Amino acid sequence: MSRPGFWREAGVALVLSIIGAVGYHALAMLMGSASALRLAIVGIGFAYAVLLQRGLGARIGRLLAIAIWLALDAVLIALDPPLVLWLLAHTFAIWLLRCWCRYGSPFAALADGALNLFAASAAVVAAMHSHSVFLAFWNFFLVQALFVLIPQSLRPRIGAAIPADEDRFDQAHRSAEAALRRLTAHS
Repeated sequence: MSRPGFWREAGVALVLSIIGAVGYHALAMLMGSASALRLAIVGIGFAYAVLLQRGLGARIGRLLAIAIWLALDAVLIALDPPLVLWLLAHTFAIWLLRCWCRYGSPFAALADGALNLFAASAAVVAAMHSHSVFLAFWNFFLVQALFVLIPQSLRPRIGAAIPADEDRFDQAHRSAEAALRRLTAHS
């Protein structure tokens, strides 16, 4: 699967922000703004987690990650902590998911953690100054889209490493050809 790009992630940010704002305003008429905002965070956070797994091409642990995410949401709904903890819990879960699916070094994971803190801060500042749920979601997810600029590993490559553009299929093809040559040489 190809590596996610900034414009794809910015498009995801726009769509999720629109859905989150519309969902919030629809739910606010039914249950009040505080509960509506919490449910919007839960819904948009879960949607982002699913899209993130799909965009990163996560092959292992998809169901486990979704189960953990749903368990986090269930705990948040049961305990009903302050709104800031809802935001921080989902931001932490996004960071863990990206570390699990993408990064190969602790430095890249730390850079992503800093990006996540900045995204949460941008969302809070946007919400406080504009009182707009759409702008809060938009700022959060637009800053999140910058994760594509963080290299998967921030450590230098040492030794004879396989070039990045080679994939497993090319390696398997060469191995099969070498095995076929060995078989034909012995006959």
